[in-house]
Amino acid sequence: MLFFLLYIGSFLAVGSVAFKPTIGQGDDPSMYTHESITLEGVERAAAKFLTSSGIYNTSTKDPKILVKEYFGSDTNSYQDYQQRGREFAAAVMKVYKTYHTNPEYTVNSEQIAPADNLVQATRLEIASILSSGPLNDAKMNIMVDKVGKCLMIIQSFYSNTNWIEMMVNGGESYLNFGTLASFNVKVAAPDTVTCRNCDDTVANSCNNNLLIHDRLTSGYLYGQLLYPKPKADPLATEGKCSHGGVNDFGKNTAATGGINKETPDWNWSPHAHLHNISGLTAVRATEAFFIDATTGLFRGVDLTTMEKIFKLKRVTHELTLGFVIDVTGSMANDIRSVKDTLIRKLSDVIGTQNAPTKYVLATFSDPANLTTVATTPDGNEMIRWIERLIVDGGGDCPEFAMSGVRAAINASDPYSKIYVATDADAKDANMTDLAIKEANAKHITMQFILTGNCSGSSRRRRDSPLLRTRSLSPFESLAISTGGSVYHVDHNEVTAVLDHVLEKDFPSSEAIIDYFVRTTSDNDTMDIIVDSAAAVLVITINGPYTLSQASLALPNGTPQTFPTKHATQYLSSHTITMSIQRPSPGIWKLTRRSGSSWTVNVTASTYLDIDSQLKETESGISYVVDNNPIIGENYTLEVLAYNLNSSSSSFNLHLLDDQGAVLYSQPVDITFGSSKINGYVPIVAPSENFYVQLSGIDENNFQFKRMSRKLTKPVGVELYVQPIFGNLDVGIVHNITYTLSNLGSSSQIYTVSITDDKGRIQSPLSQQKILPVGNSTSGYFQISSLHELEYVTYTVSVKLSGSTSVLQSTTSTVMFAGPVCSSFVSRKCSLVNTGSNCTLSTWSATAVFSFDVSTYKNITNVSMTIDSVDRKRLHIRGICCQNNFTVNAKSSGGGSGCDTSQNVVASGEEDIFMVKVIDEVKPDGSNETYRNDSKPHHVSVTKASSKFGIIVGSAVGSAAAIVAVAVGIIIYKACTAKKTKTARIHVDPVSHINTPMSEYKQTKMRSNYRY
Repeated sequence: MLFFLLYIGSFLAVGSVAFKPTIGQGDDPSMYTHESITLEGVERAAAKFLTSSGIYNTSTKDPKILVKEYFGSDTNSYQDYQQRGREFAAAVMKVYKTYHTNPEYTVNSEQIAPADNLVQATRLEIASILSSGPLNDAKMNIMVDKVGKCLMIIQSFYSNTNWIEMMVNGGESYLNFGTLASFNVKVAAPDTVTCRNCDDTVANSCNNNLLIHDRLTSGYLYGQLLYPKPKADPLATEGKCSHGGVNDFGKNTAATGGINKETPDWNWSPHAHLHNISGLTAVRATEAFFIDATTGLFRGVDLTTMEKIFKLKRVTHELTLGFVIDVTGSMANDIRSVKDTLIRKLSDVIGTQNAPTKYVLATFSDPANLTTVATTPDGNEMIRWIERLIVDGGGDCPEFAMSGVRAAINASDPYSKIYVATDADAKDANMTDLAIKEANAKHITMQFILTGNCSGSSRRRRDSPLLRTRSLSPFESLAISTGGSVYHVDHNEVTAVLDHVLEKDFPSSEAIIDYFVRTTSDNDTMDIIVDSAAAVLVITINGPYTLSQASLALPNGTPQTFPTKHATQYLSSHTITMSIQRPSPGIWKLTRRSGSSWTVNVTASTYLDIDSQLKETESGISYVVDNNPIIGENYTLEVLAYNLNSSSSSFNLHLLDDQGAVLYSQPVDITFGSSKINGYVPIVAPSENFYVQLSGIDENNFQFKRMSRKLTKPVGVELYVQPIFGNLDVGIVHNITYTLSNLGSSSQIYTVSITDDKGRIQSPLSQQKILPVGNSTSGYFQISSLHELEYVTYTVSVKLSGSTSVLQSTTSTVMFAGPVCSSFVSRKCSLVNTGSNCTLSTWSATAVFSFDVSTYKNITNVSMTIDSVDRKRLHIRGICCQNNFTVNAKSSGGGSGCDTSQNVVASGEEDIFMVKVIDEVKPDGSNETYRNDSKPHHVSVTKASSKFGIIVGSAVGSAAAIVAVAVGIIIYKACTAKKTKTARIHVDPVSHINTPMSEYKQTKMRSNYRY
């Protein structure tokens, strides 16, 4: 109870601490928020990446229009891209909510240098993720959280410090803030007065209250750590700056007033006149954080990884869609699921921009001469083939799978996707290498859905001389070699997994128009609203036993006939699927001609879609709700519309229960903004589960409806799990803390459980909590790992005791890691300096570590010196007789330390070149000794260029390979040349070896916050 009250209470005391997290109802919609700044910064970074990388050539300058043009008609991928932006924004808002009392996160209380250090340390952690092999979902999740941490701090720098006032004419971003470059702007000393008194209740009265203009300062905010600010004489008219605003109860201590620029409202921001320029500068800094040519986090990352980071992959529509299906008798349990899923998916994409240009269906059994293959450009014909599939024979194991796979490969066009469904091993495994060769020749990707194998099958296994033992199964070898995947699933998972895999490659651009349940007592005639944006209408009816039990009529009353060239219907498992291409807009009539209950789902292939999110407001600050809402609590419902024409009108927002019945309806004003199209409605969370639906009149004067996909489930219990934004130490037991609050109407017994994907949670895995109404309690689980660079995803969930229904859940990913380090070369050697006179020329570099350096390994002809101010920096200098360097340094705690490597020689006369760099831990050599610097030393070093690149290394043990990943462009000046040249470093990702690390403690832990 105490933890919960302190958490909420501290927020109420502080109020706004930086840009507001998001727009709430009543806020100025043009106001810059952390959400809007992040979304616009991501848009700019994505547009810059697309054009600078050569992926997309266009004369369009506006980033939003440019990205939208790039995706074209691929609206599903465009929405995925927009969702990624919202994920980055949500990560920033999560940091705001968690660490709003810590001035290092909001850059208040003159904590500018510590904030800069915090961003630097987090960037090293992100770079270690990028260097640890392919970017899977777990790594992406934790990277998004760490990016959110960095952006929260960087954006707050522009709302809370006086940087904007110093640079007001240009509003320039300070690109060195939060990078590996040295922090070279002075910060006001603790005893320096920085502001004069002003009255922040009067507009413009604080415009000129700053006393310093040649160094940085920031305001002190009541309720944050490090408050109160240094006190001045009660009669003083000068002192340290206040943050200011209605919730800063310390603003009356000299210097009174404040300097924050977080809103355009004078009541919140004494420097409201600079809000727009500070917001725009924060947008520029957000873009620069991602992709600036000299300081960007992702500069130099390979194109495939960048496409995944921003979700910029478009679907190539001119593809063959191929299926290879095992039709032996043992597939009887799976064939129905496979057929139903394929038919439904094909019905969704036929007639759309995403429809394949060619279909291939191959089947296999035993013997090999039963293999069949057929091709067609007609999706409806493919549906008919799939519907007629039957299973027969088998009874033994394995089967001639490779025969079917090769038949499909040979019948497919280049760059096709082929999906294989079977429950048996391949008898003809000796053909695997040939199949790989044939698939790679056509750049074909293979995906495998496996529901069994011969060792686990109930069928009699018949050994075959063709089957041979391999380190990988034939299916795994094919998948790995072609860039595909193998999915081992249970029988009941076939539909979900196959649907998921197909949606990634052949998205249907499906939007939900309507959903409803009709009981036997309801009217037999139902209205189907179709607008002018619907390219394909799909009506799915669960309940009928025959096709004759349902009929459909056009808006003009003409019965829809099936089949035609543009209309098909199929019956499968008591479900009718009707698909109509280019449907006439208007009100269609669906009629039930039987007495059974129906569940009707109406979807359309369309560019118009919606989403929704709930927001809660506390002390004037709005947050996006990321858990189930609480019954009876007040929220703001935000509806987000995608591709809604600005000529549309008459908008209404509806809440529908899980049967499709209307719970609530209200008109809503839709704002067509530059970053998003949205509207707000205040609601009280009902006790029923609900969907959100938006209706209106489109630009062609036809009615439209769109539903969000998410079913919202209001509950009576709140779960808060303390986020972990930093890395966890290997070999240490860590606590995952949570707070549980009963906000319902009666006392309850709750079961709090935790699961993870690596088995790293220590028992007990569940705890029972008895909570009276209105009470809260805290608890914790423990997690540990002995594996370096291991990513663990865990879920904390709450149920009523004895129930299987989850009321609340939170999923997070943590990374176990030791020290990380990075380096950049400020001066390189040109090739002409590496010959016989190489001793006459030098290179210089800087290595940055996540710990204070105590010892480092000396290398012949290389001098190293710990920075006299920042012991996390090691200045390095050498002669041009070598091509690269590897530096190892350790903290006072010892251990294996951390290695980072760099190439120091420019590649000929090229302006830009690509280099692969592999860091490797070197064994001790006779000419290498450790030096112990007990005190800081300083040595004269050639001044570093302001343009540099970053290579990150991470220690994983004395015999492990370390991969350096380039995340910046290196601009170097040749040692003897006058001309400046640019070098871009590219590194192929290679997985680290999991090796236990010695303990590593982060030196900047303070205020009980985990960085």
